[in-house]
Amino acid sequence: MTFYAKSEGKETIREHTDRLLHNLNLLKNAYGYKFTLMDERMWKLLETAVQYHDVGKANTVFQNKIRQVIHESVLETDVETNVPHNYLSVGCIPLKQLDFTKEEERLLIHAVGYHHEREQFPEKEMIRHILENDIKQQLPQLSEHMGLPMTEKFSYRFVDRLLKRYTYHDGEEFWKYVMIKGLLHRLDHAASAHMDVERDVEKSIYINVNEYMQKQGFHKNDLQQFAEQHHDKHVIAIAQTGMGKTEAALLWIRDDKAFFTLPLRVSINAIYDRIKEKMGYDAVGLLHSTSVHYLVDKEENWEELKQQSEHYAKKLLLTTIDQILKFPFYYKGFEKELAAMANAKIVIDEIQAYEPKIAAMLIKSLEMIHRVGGKFMIMTATLPTLYLDELKQRNVIDNDQIVVGEFIDTSVHRHRIRMRAEGIEETIGEMLELGETSQVLVIVNTVRKAMSLYDKFLDCDTQVPIYLLHSQFTQEDRQLLEKRIKQFNEKNERGIWITTQLVEASIDIDFDYLFTEMSTLDSLFQRFGRCYRKRALDHDHCNIHIFTEKISGIPRVYNEHLVNESIRLLEQYDYQIVDERAKVEMVKQLYDRKQLKGTSFLKEFEDALYMFDNLDPYGMDKREAQQKLRDIQNIQVITRQMYDQIEHLFEQYKKEREWRKRLKLRMEIEKKTVSVQRYVAEKYVSERLPKPFDHIYIADVQYDFNREQLKGKGILLDKPSSNQH
Repeated sequence: MTFYAKSEGKETIREHTDRLLHNLNLLKNAYGYKFTLMDERMWKLLETAVQYHDVGKANTVFQNKIRQVIHESVLETDVETNVPHNYLSVGCIPLKQLDFTKEEERLLIHAVGYHHEREQFPEKEMIRHILENDIKQQLPQLSEHMGLPMTEKFSYRFVDRLLKRYTYHDGEEFWKYVMIKGLLHRLDHAASAHMDVERDVEKSIYINVNEYMQKQGFHKNDLQQFAEQHHDKHVIAIAQTGMGKTEAALLWIRDDKAFFTLPLRVSINAIYDRIKEKMGYDAVGLLHSTSVHYLVDKEENWEELKQQSEHYAKKLLLTTIDQILKFPFYYKGFEKELAAMANAKIVIDEIQAYEPKIAAMLIKSLEMIHRVGGKFMIMTATLPTLYLDELKQRNVIDNDQIVVGEFIDTSVHRHRIRMRAEGIEETIGEMLELGETSQVLVIVNTVRKAMSLYDKFLDCDTQVPIYLLHSQFTQEDRQLLEKRIKQFNEKNERGIWITTQLVEASIDIDFDYLFTEMSTLDSLFQRFGRCYRKRALDHDHCNIHIFTEKISGIPRVYNEHLVNESIRLLEQYDYQIVDERAKVEMVKQLYDRKQLKGTSFLKEFEDALYMFDNLDPYGMDKREAQQKLRDIQNIQVITRQMYDQIEHLFEQYKKEREWRKRLKLRMEIEKKTVSVQRYVAEKYVSERLPKPFDHIYIADVQYDFNREQLKGKGILLDKPSSNQH
């Protein structure tokens, strides 16, 4: 008799299982030696789990479901109860014949029993009913179909054993379970997608980086040599911007499988281009919440690429932390992500850019990666001491396995600062004067402040070009402005750009003067990097002006205590050069645990760590974990006027059947949206769009932008649209 596993392609249970076995061999041959927790017994267990994971699909209710879809006659049965096949599979395993220890049996039962995480708990009576009244009759044929022995007599103790789930209190056994179940997920998901679980195993980014550097005539600097020498350890590298950190990380990765994370999607896309186009390395994938939009425009085989990226099959994956490092939430199915780290290296770039709650999650995830045998590298311009101490306390850092290096070049001076006890709006005249002959960058802490400053400039009678860039333009307008600021900078035009911390990390520009509101030191120093970025200071004037009065964005954007401490630390450098060494030292002091005592920053960090250390496992699903991480403060809105203009796109989307065209339409629609802070936008939102656009809200407000001149303020949340419905 034929037992089906999938309706697509009428795939049988045996065929599907063989796909998993093919992937199992592929994984073991490629990276077997890398898995520190997998010995021969563990591989044997995993293979057994693979062989039996889907045999429960032989139940007639499941078979009839598939037979209906593929138009085959249904089988007669008087059983109607539907029980998830993963629970039934466990009942068919001939544990008595398999010569496993009690602990190994538990691993096997749990890996198979939970290879799908269901809302429905295993229910002994229902399971008994189906095994006795349905599967029992099928066992001889099932055994023949699978070429495997099945149990001779059903025992139901496994149901009680399933109800007592593994938690980290199980010690070493918990980590073994993570490996068996996580790898089973990976093999199963790849097999269902009809793809190899690992791709391009033989390719090595190391070769491409070296060739690229030789071609460019680059010599490896101290940072890059350090990373290359310590490729077998965890690495923490504190290095200033512009030191070739990306190359250093790729040299550290060597021939290994790797995940490379960055805080900003724009930066990830840029690195993807560099690795693929400039270094000619094609074993690279891209995974973040809008990566499809990016790939569609760039790659012919983008669907394949998207799938391989989603299943972590690529040798090198560029991604955001919400995609791969959320396993400290122990959501249902977290084992897949964690097991994917066990034979890999993980790079975390710019750890100081994350807020304390998320930094806590990162520290916890590094501890877990360490436990399953993965390696990590933290690369950052400034490292809060607090994070280093926490890793030490968690025994993640012991001296044989980790190296810490600082790479700071103090030979080139780029920044002389002036501290100004006034509000930034009080020096508009001065900025205009400089704007006549130079490029002036103005950075403030909130969009609202940026808009009001822009208005004040426009009120002056001036010929100096004034531009505004912040996050509250539509996606397409923001792209235009980002392109324009780069072009303005490269062509050495004169004028003033007013921006927010949007330009801190994602846009590669080098202006003559920076006028900035005070923020915390780590973000302030990122801003410094947009002024005299690639050259030495060639005059005695202050090229950076820092305003310490009437600062916007406190406490919503920046912690008040940290800003005040930052001012105190900086004051000694008034009218002085601030070199790279001084920056690193000041940030160390600012984020020292003793200094942070009693601050909300430390409280958030410690509360989050306490939560991760004491979470109830399997309490949430993957989407909830992702929601917790994503920028929950922001929602996407579209103005009423814009919505009316593109209403036909929604209609087309509804009618369109071809999914490629649907995706294109969806991207068209998304381009017209603006990302706005929830608490600000809620007052103006009149309705939420129906699915699948239910993440977009309509706001009855005006939008101001002239695309020809690139002038305007973006979404005007305090100006209701005149034609309110």
